[in-house]
Amino acid sequence: MTSKDSPKGRRQGPKRSQASTDAILAAAREEITENGWRGFSADRLARRARASKQTIYRWWPSIAAIVVEALMQAIPEADSAPGGPTEERISRLLMPIETLARQGDGARFMRHVLTAAADDMAAGQLLKDWLTDHVRQPLRLVLAEAATKGDIRRDWDIDQAVDILLGPLWYRLLALRGPVPQHFSDRAAQTLMTALRA
Repeated sequence: MTSKDSPKGRRQGPKRSQASTDAILAAAREEITENGWRGFSADRLARRARASKQTIYRWWPSIAAIVVEALMQAIPEADSAPGGPTEERISRLLMPIETLARQGDGARFMRHVLTAAADDMAAGQLLKDWLTDHVRQPLRLVLAEAATKGDIRRDWDIDQAVDILLGPLWYRLLALRGPVPQHFSDRAAQTLMTALRA
């Protein structure tokens, strides 16, 4: 069993303390940003957070799930208010991810969390569920409303359209290992809408 695996027969402990949870998530972000996922240490995480490893393993199914939750906590809440041009609504939904990726070590942090999510089933599902609820579903709703109003073509697959929006973001973070450019969200929304209106 590696340091990233949780012990078998993990017992359910008392309800999480919010202060301890925040400390562990903050420590996880520091640890993965400084050492990467491959160099992540559960021992250092515990020391940084001033928490016991028993507590950490009791509250999360895996170490990878902790860093995914740290990412979820770090991404600002999107502005999903209805109304306004479709391009602006799409851009507002993408902007929180762009904002984190452009701040300090945000791109490096996100890149290593994505790697952790790919390595660990529980963490991968946690990230997938969060992206579905906070990004994919809101984007699908905006595009469906635009199609209903006749603002865009109705013969496009909405899920494919969402993939077109998100794909370049993951490509820049994982393959290019570089920062997300300024105004990425605006340009992605404009590019998609140009295609959908053609």
